[in-house]
Amino acid sequence: MKLLKTSNVIWSVVLFIILFLSVFYAFISTDAPYYIAIARDISNGNILYKDLYNTYTPVMMYLNSLIYDIFNNPVYHVFLIFQYLVIGVSVLLFYKICKKLKVGKARSFYLSLFLFIAILSSDGTYINLEVYVILFVFSAFLLLLNKSFFWCGIMLSLGFFSKQYGIFNFLPFLLLIVTFHQYQRNHLIKFILGASAPLTLFLGYYIIIENVPFGDLYMQLSGQGYDQEMIDLKPSLFGFLAGAKVFILLLVPIIFLKINPLKDKIDGILVLGIIVNLIPLFIQNFAHYFILTFPFIFILMAQKHQNFNLKFIIVSNISLIIISGILFLRIIRYKEVYAEQLNTALKYEKEFPVGTEVFLYKGYRFLYILNDYQNPVLKEVGYRYGFKPDKDFQKKHNVLMED
Repeated sequence: MKLLKTSNVIWSVVLFIILFLSVFYAFISTDAPYYIAIARDISNGNILYKDLYNTYTPVMMYLNSLIYDIFNNPVYHVFLIFQYLVIGVSVLLFYKICKKLKVGKARSFYLSLFLFIAILSSDGTYINLEVYVILFVFSAFLLLLNKSFFWCGIMLSLGFFSKQYGIFNFLPFLLLIVTFHQYQRNHLIKFILGASAPLTLFLGYYIIIENVPFGDLYMQLSGQGYDQEMIDLKPSLFGFLAGAKVFILLLVPIIFLKINPLKDKIDGILVLGIIVNLIPLFIQNFAHYFILTFPFIFILMAQKHQNFNLKFIIVSNISLIIISGILFLRIIRYKEVYAEQLNTALKYEKEFPVGTEVFLYKGYRFLYILNDYQNPVLKEVGYRYGFKPDKDFQKKHNVLMED
């Protein structure tokens, strides 16, 4: 189809421009100081959950700590480029899934470009954990198709160890194994053994080797230490719709692919995969939470490739125009932010030299990266979002916080 080939050329150019501009105008996003500062602390020899209070599973932080081992004082853009490489590998795995499902080259390439741009527009240009989860979900699905059930389980478990919400993927994957390859106890045993392996290694390392009490691990990873200030941030309909822009624009083209979840088991399971990955939205409405649904949305598109028609191509191109337009506007809108962050860093460097122990609250957290400020309460507080220093805390430690 000529329109599809033309679309591939146009969206390849658009993706290149987006990648260039998003790196060129990158600024330190809200969540980045949490993950990158922990990666730095790991590189400095601190042990997660023991020396370093942390409410997330560790894969992303350990991978990013390697950047500190390779580069001396890496700039923020290096971490963003690394995230883009992670997204790129995810898209490549999806392309291979398309080929495995016998989707044509032009269609596979089109869907892959669609996926890449959709991730970037759904907060993928900001440092987050969700892109690591979907990396392992795509890996697990490809291994499932290849009947590598043990490694499929390992990859899905690593998705959980990228962010706890990855646990929701186990239900659809168990059903997919049975549906694609019929019920065989041996398949499920291999899958369960693979899924258990990272958990066994995780518990063995932290509890036996590092002597971290199980209660401490459970408290941090279950969110019991999550601050009330964060819990009180209730989701709203407006917040949901604002965060769901890209997600909704992905669902519109699917209407033309004749999805029938009630009669087609694979369709039904993939739709279930989308639904269960919407559960975190009951807690918060962040746009990057919707990225967790993308593997199931795009695999569903690939699964129904035989129903690709002119209407689907036209409507999906319209969705892509809006999705990429949203992203371009966001990049341009915030293009001056990094310069402002650098000016702030220079301002406070006079008061607190680079490397000083300073606790940073809310709007100043990016200084953990720019000025390499060290958290003075790693073990007791860590980088918890909602912890607000009181007067006693401010007497004991250097603190930068908004009035």
